[in-house]
Amino acid sequence: MTTTPESSANPTYFKVRLSHVPRVQEADVTDLCFDHQALGLSEVLGFTQPDLTYEPSLRPRSMLELEVFFEKTPEQSFFDDMKNFNSMIQVRTSEEESKDWLEEWKKGFVPFKLVGPVWVVPSWIEKPSDVEIEIKIDPGMAFGTGTHATTKMASYFIYKLATENKDSVGDWAVLDVGTGTAILAVLAEHCGYGFVTGVEIDAEARRKARENCELNKTKTIEITDKPLDEIKDQYDVVVANIIDGILIRLKKDLLKVLKPGGHLFLTGILQERDNHFFDHFIEASPEIKVVRRIQKDEWVGYWVQKVH
Repeated sequence: MTTTPESSANPTYFKVRLSHVPRVQEADVTDLCFDHQALGLSEVLGFTQPDLTYEPSLRPRSMLELEVFFEKTPEQSFFDDMKNFNSMIQVRTSEEESKDWLEEWKKGFVPFKLVGPVWVVPSWIEKPSDVEIEIKIDPGMAFGTGTHATTKMASYFIYKLATENKDSVGDWAVLDVGTGTAILAVLAEHCGYGFVTGVEIDAEARRKARENCELNKTKTIEITDKPLDEIKDQYDVVVANIIDGILIRLKKDLLKVLKPGGHLFLTGILQERDNHFFDHFIEASPEIKVVRRIQKDEWVGYWVQKVH
């Protein structure tokens, strides 16, 4: 017998799993779900982590799998609209008993090595005894636990530049655009950069970034809500772990806040859009040169330097 919310001893919700969603259609599918009163939506990610010696890695997928949450069974119009939008998307529904989702999510977030001697440790877990340097993170609703390929690439760039310039980075200023949880800003401080500013326009993410700075007892980090186009200072290092379309839109402002000779890390480029990004950002900016290009899973990162 199917249990209904009215007869159940415990509250329930309805979950719709969408399979074979093309990545390029993710935004449109998300909008469609919220148009039909979805409570929330998350991507089903596959991780591999043999043990704590290795950081978790996302298993690349050609298609997305999404879970959409509703208070009650969606109207038939939702399923009709989804089929009309893309008949290849597979839809499955289930009724679930409500849980404390924050606690459920915490069970799967474990300490892991981010880069070099630096580990990410959830704020509710004690630092493992063999961890040399820890970054305490409580993500909340903000992006940046360190597990995503783009965050890993940005972390590598920040750490690599610092290790190659140990005698200089203490005088360098870093701007982390779209700082999220401030994980990259905290990493930059651990790597020895002299002063770090994290820019975040989302109020909830900004609050979480400041909380994480307090957790990590940072001394050189400032979190600001100032829009990028209003920043007048120039920085030795600018970090932009942001999706490629927005990077192209912010190109003028990103280059404006970068000092001549400064380093810019761009790590939100989907491989399938790399050629477009290269044409519209890299080649369209004669004042920069590519120092390094790396790829992790389906994401591409560029380390570029402003030559004049």
